Amino acid sequence: MSSARTDRTPWYRQLERSQIRALFAAWIGYLLDGFDFVLLTYVLSDIATEFDVSLATASTLLVATFGSRWLGGAFFGSIGDRYGRKTAMVWSIVLYSVGTFLCGLAWSFAAIFFFRLIVGIGMAGEYGASSTYAVESWPARLKNKASAFLITGFAVGGLLAAQVYAPVVENFGWRSLFFLGILPVFAALYIRRTAPESPEWEAAAKEGGTDRAFSALALFRRPRLPVTLVLIVVVFLAFCTNWPVSGLMPSYLHSIGYDRETTGDIMFWAGLGTVIGTAASGFIGDRFGTSRTYAGVLLVSLVFLFPVFAVGADSTAMLVLLLFCFMGTNFGISGLLPKYLYDYFDARTRASGLGTVYNIGAVGGGVAPWFGAILGDRWGLGTAMAALTALGVVALVLLVALDVPGRLLRRQVRLAPGVPELADAPAAAPDADGFVDAASARK
Repeated sequence: MSSARTDRTPWYRQLERSQIRALFAAWIGYLLDGFDFVLLTYVLSDIATEFDVSLATASTLLVATFGSRWLGGAFFGSIGDRYGRKTAMVWSIVLYSVGTFLCGLAWSFAAIFFFRLIVGIGMAGEYGASSTYAVESWPARLKNKASAFLITGFAVGGLLAAQVYAPVVENFGWRSLFFLGILPVFAALYIRRTAPESPEWEAAAKEGGTDRAFSALALFRRPRLPVTLVLIVVVFLAFCTNWPVSGLMPSYLHSIGYDRETTGDIMFWAGLGTVIGTAASGFIGDRFGTSRTYAGVLLVSLVFLFPVFAVGADSTAMLVLLLFCFMGTNFGISGLLPKYLYDYFDARTRASGLGTVYNIGAVGGGVAPWFGAILGDRWGLGTAMAALTALGVVALVLLVALDVPGRLLRRQVRLAPGVPELADAPAAAPDADGFVDAASARK
């Protein structure tokens, strides 16, 4: 297809059926990932009551789920680089499904903490494999859309969680929610039977570039190490911008007087805002560029942040509207994060790169709600959530707007002998250790 014809052709007609099927397979896996994880945020207070622990202690289950993700990202990412994205995606889904089911059988807080560690390992592998798989499968000019559409799966999973939360817990107890976690196994079977393998990975495999036993180790060797560390900080801050609200909002709503049913309804609209915002981020990102869109929309989200907690329970309708707008701009823009990270790796190390960098940084998603719960005891939960979120947004916008990872990467490329800087290329060629010039790739 010529470039002139591509410019006139609607984006959805530029896709082949195999590319749509690949995205759908990854999307299903990520939907069920979101369904499982969001369920946990709804029952933190129930778990605290069941095992006679404080809300802050119960919030460490989020830390556990995020805290083990580095291992899952590195392990399944390396499997994805060596044996294929689809293989890594299938087995990671099976692992987090089993871990979730076991949470429903937990006999103590220590047991459920251990099972959440298992869930975190599986979820990390699923994210790294599915995000790599989805973005690789789509054409270069549509990769922001692939990234964003994939992340809507997590938000749609959250919507489903909001709908089943109240009726399931009230009729069958909080444990029954986790028994639903076995459902993703069926998605894994579907993916294994129907999804094609990533064409970029297959091309790299034919060239003999996928034979590293554990490709994640390359991320922590020079000259890659400085860029790896900065990208981890970027992801950590990205989680700090939205997980204080996402992780603690149900508990906050309970604290200001809302019952389970109303809390579920409010979180449904918040989740819908996330879905719409995430999908829209792909279109805006393809139009204005990944970094510019990411930083700009995050700043816009601050307009809605503080009014959410100023309104409180005085006006439910206004609270729903503000939370809808905040989640749409703040959590929604995270749909571009896979594409942002994608630009820093080539096909030989991309699954381990996205999986490891993202999932080490994802610890911020557990630390932020836990720290927010601690500060909430002193300042009030709403004040703590707003302050942590605003701090995370400002720090992340500075890193992205100043292109700190890109500056470091270009410096490392210059220091690596024999690697040309393809400043005008749509995507720079990888060097001997798997670099690409991300700043050039985002032009």
